[in-house]
Amino acid sequence: MKHKLVLLLLLLLVAAGPLLAAPVPDSARVTHSTEYQDRQFRRSTSAEGAVYRVETTLIDSIRGIERLYSLPSGKLYSYQAFIIGEDKVWHGSYLEFYEDGKTRLQQIYVQGEVQGERRTYYATGVLRRREQLTPGQPITGECFGPDGQPIAYFPFEQMPAYPGGTDALLRDIGQKLVYPNRALRDQVQGFLIVKFTVAVDGHLQHVRALELPAEAPASLHRTYLYLGDAAAQSVRRLRLFEPGRREGEPVAVAYEVPVSFSIR
Repeated sequence: MKHKLVLLLLLLLVAAGPLLAAPVPDSARVTHSTEYQDRQFRRSTSAEGAVYRVETTLIDSIRGIERLYSLPSGKLYSYQAFIIGEDKVWHGSYLEFYEDGKTRLQQIYVQGEVQGERRTYYATGVLRRREQLTPGQPITGECFGPDGQPIAYFPFEQMPAYPGGTDALLRDIGQKLVYPNRALRDQVQGFLIVKFTVAVDGHLQHVRALELPAEAPASLHRTYLYLGDAAAQSVRRLRLFEPGRREGEPVAVAYEVPVSFSIR
């Protein structure tokens, strides 16, 4: 009996070895921050009118966790791990939840890219989707109805689509673009990026041109404002998009397009 007890203790110590050796976060380096976001997950200036509260925990100089809470309920909406380089990069587990705490989505990010198995669930807890994501390979998987029975597979996410495709999109932007007189006078050419949101009904919202890089010559900044306004106006005049979809349901999606200015 004594020998068995000694052997059991040794086995427990061996099993505990990796746990004892695992690095323990330095509590002095753990930091917390809070911000608020709107329905399109853009930062809000205050909690008033916000749709989400974001709690970010930095465990050390390279790792962190972001928890997103729905407002006003305060229920956990998503959990996401990340690493820090020049920018925040999603890396590790990502989970989404229904209001009652049941899992809606689970997947893994590796260096900002979803890899491995993705699973989604109905609010009842029934498996909705199971698919495999491998870099450079087509996505394979299967979908299920609310009763758990297999249904025809369809993509988890579908980007918004413009009537006629990308060529038609760029052509329509060019046809609706008015070259600012100041830019013509200064012989300024090139392209800039316009960002916007395609709403669930296909309309465009929050259309704006990206700001000029800080290192650009000061002489370009005023001209760039005219170019940015003209580019945004041309995008606002576009036709309706076919909205993006997630699990087959329309969702608002952030989008961006290049707008080219060329003097011929």
